Amino acid sequence: MKTLRKGISPIIATVLLILIAIAAGIVIYAFATGWIGGRLNQGSGPQAVLVVETGYWNSTNSSFVLYVRNDGGAPANITRAYITDPDGNVYYVDTPYITSNFVNPSINPGKGVIITPGNVNKTVIYYPSSLTVQRGYAYKVTLISSDGAEVTYTVRA
Repeated sequence: MKTLRKGISPIIATVLLILIAIAAGIVIYAFATGWIGGRLNQGSGPQAVLVVETGYWNSTNSSFVLYVRNDGGAPANITRAYITDPDGNVYYVDTPYITSNFVNPSINPGKGVIITPGNVNKTVIYYPSSLTVQRGYAYKVTLISSDGAEVTYTVRA
């Protein structure tokens, strides 16, 4: 006795192949537009990359002194700083109270600068008056530039 094997008709097979090709095209399109779109939406041009070489607590001037370098491709304008005490309290330091060896605390690409979060007076720099610095404790100093570059350094008083 002869068994009849029936396969898929050529029309159904063609429709299935077309549907598989369309599905694969949609997946590839979604991947490509997401990947390319993600690349196009990123900020173009150079950005600042801040690096703290070293830092210390200057008890004579009551200030945190940081030696900061810009490894990025654009100038970094330091706009604010935060000092976190050992208990986790955060103290905000605004631009007029962040000084460097420039009038505006700006760091050109490939250059370094000494930045002291504190008072605008460049000789005696004070930390926020509400912060009590105790010897032997670690304090986190975070600097933030106008383009969003950020660096945090821990200083032991």
